[in-house]
Amino acid sequence: MRRSLISTACVAALLSPVPLTVALAGTAAAQTDISVVGMSDDQAEKVLSEAGVPYVILNRSGSTMQNCVVTEQRDRGYDVVTEREWDSDDDEWVTTETEVWRGVALVVVCD
Repeated sequence: MRRSLISTACVAALLSPVPLTVALAGTAAAQTDISVVGMSDDQAEKVLSEAGVPYVILNRSGSTMQNCVVTEQRDRGYDVVTEREWDSDDDEWVTTETEVWRGVALVVVCD
């Protein structure tokens, strides 16, 4: 029974009109309304830096690596940062978890 449910879910995911990368991206909400799709990579990096948005270039492809344009922008979601501190009054560890937004990932294609 379990195997058939898993295989059914896999087939549904493959036949879905939603790209698999989008389906597996999670539900993290974007922290920015800035879209740099269609900009040159230099312009995009400048806009994101000035806005204080963390970014990475996830993929850069092309033959000459000149005239590069951002073709896709993805939200990278959140990391959970865990901090532990010893509370000597209660003789126990106090754990604090903080969500940190990881920014956006860019896909760049060069001609």
